Formats: sequence, C-alpha cells, structure tokens
Amino acid sequence: MRFHRRLPGPAFLVLLILLIAGGCAVKPVDEGIQPSEAQLIGQARRAEAREDYEQAAQDYLQAARITQTANPADYRMRAVSVLLRGNFVDQAREILYGIDEAPLTAGLKLRWRILAARIALTESQPHAALDILAAPDLENAAPEQAARAREIRAQAFLRVGNFLESARERVALASLIPPSDKERARANQEAIWQALQRLTEDALLQMQVEPPPDVFTGWLALARIAKLSQAAPLDVAALLDEWRSRFPGHPVSADIIDSLLARQHEETRRPTHIALLLPHGGPYARAAAALRNGFLAAHYNRGNQSYQPVIQIYDVGEDSSGINAVYEQAIADGADFIVGPLRKDAVNRLADRPRLPVPTLTLNYSSDPSHATGNIYQFGLAPEDEARQVAERAWLDGHNQALALIPEGSWGERVLEAFRADWELLGGTLLEYQFYPPGKNDFSKQIQALLNLDESHQRRKRLEQILGQSLKFEPRRRQDADFVFLGAFPRQARLLRPQLKFHYASRLPVYATSHIYTGHEDRNADRDMDGVIFTDIPWVLHDRNVPQPLKQQVMALWPKSVRQFTRFYALGIDAYNIIPSLNTMRKYRYERFFGHTGILHLGAGNRIFRETAWGRFKNGIPAPY
Repeated sequence: MRFHRRLPGPAFLVLLILLIAGGCAVKPVDEGIQPSEAQLIGQARRAEAREDYEQAAQDYLQAARITQTANPADYRMRAVSVLLRGNFVDQAREILYGIDEAPLTAGLKLRWRILAARIALTESQPHAALDILAAPDLENAAPEQAARAREIRAQAFLRVGNFLESARERVALASLIPPSDKERARANQEAIWQALQRLTEDALLQMQVEPPPDVFTGWLALARIAKLSQAAPLDVAALLDEWRSRFPGHPVSADIIDSLLARQHEETRRPTHIALLLPHGGPYARAAAALRNGFLAAHYNRGNQSYQPVIQIYDVGEDSSGINAVYEQAIADGADFIVGPLRKDAVNRLADRPRLPVPTLTLNYSSDPSHATGNIYQFGLAPEDEARQVAERAWLDGHNQALALIPEGSWGERVLEAFRADWELLGGTLLEYQFYPPGKNDFSKQIQALLNLDESHQRRKRLEQILGQSLKFEPRRRQDADFVFLGAFPRQARLLRPQLKFHYASRLPVYATSHIYTGHEDRNADRDMDGVIFTDIPWVLHDRNVPQPLKQQVMALWPKSVRQFTRFYALGIDAYNIIPSLNTMRKYRYERFFGHTGILHLGAGNRIFRETAWGRFKNGIPAPY
C-alpha cells in the first residue's frame, strides 16, 4: 500500500525560480483578471489556516511580485515561514537565500537571521544556528522577534549539550512572553527546570557567579536543592525558606516549589517491603536475571544507606497463569510496593484487575492502556517509544516523506504503526513500506519494491517488447523520499544497509531504533553501518568522558550476561531508583527522572515514556548525533 504527498506544482517552482533570479516580469498564464495584493494575502492566510502551506507560500510569493505598498522581502519571508511549518526546508532555503539581506531594515534583517537559524536547526546544524544568531541586537528588537531569537538559541544550545546556556536563554525569554500567554510561560519554566536538572551539583554551585537576588542565580540555587534532595534525605522545607530569603520575588512557579516539597514528603513514604516478581525459568529467564541483578545493584549502591527496605524476590513461573496468585502471596507477606511482572500477558492480567491494593510498577506495558487501574505504573523498553522518537527526530531534521522497511511479524507491525501514527500526526507522509522476512539473507525483492526499482525494470521490459531488441539499462530509484525508517535487529541491519546501498540508495538517510545495535562496539561487524542514525538508551550511548562507576561495577560482576542483556540491567537500575519519584511525577507531569534508560516522564495511563539519546555509526562505531 502506498501513500503519496503532493509535490510542489510547476507553477510554484517556476515562480520560485523567477523570484530567486531577480523577479523579472513575466506574462501571466491566465490573461484574465489577476488577484490583487490584498486578495492574495487573504488567500494565503486561509491556506495557512487549512495547513496548505505550499499554496500559502505560492500566494505570498505572488504578492511579493506585484506589491506596490510593502517590501517584497516581507512577503517572501512569510512564504519561508509557512514552508518551514510544513517542513518544506529545501524550498524555504532557496527563497530565503535568494533575498539580498544588505538593504533590509534592522527588523527585517533580524527576521531573516531568525529564519536562517531555524533552517540550520532543522538541518541538524545547531552550531550554525548559534553562529547566525551570535550577537543579535535584541535590546532594540520587537519583543516577539526577540522572543523567537531567544527560543531558537535555547533550542540550539540544548542540541549541542550546553544546558546552562539553554536555561540562561530561557530565563531571558521569560520576560518577553506576554502575561496573557500563560501556557507558553509555563512551558518555558518547565524547559528551564529540565535543562538545569541535567547539570551536576558542582556545576550548579560553580555557575552561581552573580550575587542574589539575581534571577538566574536563583534558578541555579533552586536546582541544586533539587539535586541534593534526590541524593540524600534533607529538610527541603527549611532549605526553601532560606532560598526565599535570598531570592525574594523570584518568578519560579508555585508548582515547581510544590514539587520540591513533595519530594521530601515522598522520602518519608518510601516503601519498606518491595516484592520483585520475575520468571526464573523459560524464555524470559535470562533477561529477568539481568533485570534482577540491575535492581539489586541499584539497591546496594543507593545514596541513602539509612533507607533499608526488605526486598523479596518471587518466581512467577514460565507463563502468566499464576501471576495473580503470586501477587496476592507477596501482599500477604507484607509487600507495600511491587515491581513486575515482565511478560506482557502477565501485565495484562494485573491491569485487568478492578483494583490493585498496593502501588505496582510493571516491567512491561499492557496491551490496552484503558484497562489500567489507578495503582499501577507501567515501565519497560517498548520499541514503540523508540519508533515514535524516530518520527520526531526525522521531522526535526527537516524530512517530510518517508519509506519504511520493517520485519514481518507482530513486532514489526507494532513498530510500524507507532512510527506511522506519530509521523502523520507531525504532518509527514509515509510514501511506502515493505515487510521483509527476517530469517532470510537476500532482501532485494522488498528493497526494489520500496524504491520503485521493480517498476523501472518493468518499464524496460515493456520497451524491449515494443522495440524487439535489448536496451542498455540503468535502473533509477524513486526520488520523492527523504529517508528510510529501518526496523531491524543487528543481523538483519548488517545485511540490509549494504543492500540498500547496492540498490542506489546510498545517499538516502537511514533512521532506526536501538534494536540495530548490540550495545557493544564491534568495528568489524558494523563496518557497513556507517551513516545510520539510531536512538538508544544513555546507558549504551553514554559520554565516554563521564565516568559510570555503577556500569563498570555491573560489567565486572556479570561480564558475559551484560553483553547480551545490557539494556535490561539499565531497566532494573531505573526500576529501583524511580520508585520514590513516582507519586511526585504523577502529580507534577512536567517532572523528569534522569535515568539510565532515558529521560523518563509519566504519561497517560501512568505509562512511563523514555526520551533516549541519539547516535550515528562512524567507522563502524556509534558517535554522538
């Protein structure tokens, strides 16, 4: 089945070329009455409202050609802006860089630079975006333009990992947001808070260079209180009273203050008896053992050694039939918090219960979120999470037309559906997808169908039949696709990547989930994977300059198991460490837990969603993307 997106029409492309070339007068195709400037602007706004961004851009460009009252650059930049909303980045870039920046007014120059920085950011060039907006004159700019520049700089700093400067830009942005726009102000404060939470305690202390009551220093001091309270039990209320005396009138929202106080309350409500429900035999046994070892490693390395809960481990058996009996036994034994089970069918059985008497953190997700009871939290390494993040990453990278190559079976169908739902919600188009047999080695048939090479071969055969002779032939793949979403495990990925190159798709970007990577560097085995962009957990794609003592300890204790089940160790560690934060995350949905499996937040149905890291293969080894 195929899905098609309308490409720019000939009239739009001709008009674009003429404008870039200098806007020479042309004879209209229609000799009748042409729309006036005001009519064209009205048409463009209506097209914007119905999300027909190409038509809106065409109307703005037409208005730029005929205007007698406005600066043509104004209308052309409006065309750029609407094209960026639709992710038509190539067309937007061509129009913007066809505008001579030199004669523009200061306001239009800043607007030009903001658009250029947006394009750079969309094309995964955050450093270039920062260069373009390196020294903008924001003091004399209109508030909305200054706000846009600050927001782009904040996003770019975040993309390059400079969390401090990202937060600083957003603190400056806060004063530019109109008081009536409460939602934007709230989102900006949450972004400040999340950026600062990524910094270490020492960094938060050392960066407090301006004395109180400096607003940014106040944010740093508050974030440090949050960090300290996570590592050890503290009198947060007393620390906040002292902070308020130093930073009177600080603009931080009451919700953030309340969430800090809630952490102290949760510290006193930590469970005293935790039951861990896992299978000890069957196909899930080895993954469950890795998860259990990670859970216990986190327990023995906990920051608050005075907190000493009982941890009791239960065998739930090789299938899900006895899960309810084991669950009841754990409660009868005194468990006030339950972690598990791991199998999806066992999670389904718990989620279908009318109520759960104690808080329960499952290690997988139920099939139907609507059946989840209020006392259940669902956490796991769902491939659907990663498929959705691939869609978002590809969209942010400026793509809007996708192909997908997915393995046959229920896993592939789930991953494809998650990707497609998010991709189309963003505004992208899935041109075509193909399912391949994962047990095979040759995927030529599926790749040729995906790239329309089979149609190219059919056209040659028809021509040879008509002409009665053989023809010299070089197949040509489809040109309307921006990238390939690849669902695969390491064996298939190592076969599929060179076969895509062989079939004339070497320049087509490939995005994938973590499943293409074993989690351990193997330059020889992954030598054909260069250029593939994929998402994975921080435990795997960690900064090699930052020590990871817990991971080193785990690798020393279980060197063989950790190679095959490394992500389950990370899941077990996070499952233990997140327990005290769950109620706070439930009440304050903007709260984030910075774990080894990703940046975690609680969504609908108390499902924990993961924001993972990004890498790209270079010389057979993953590098930061």
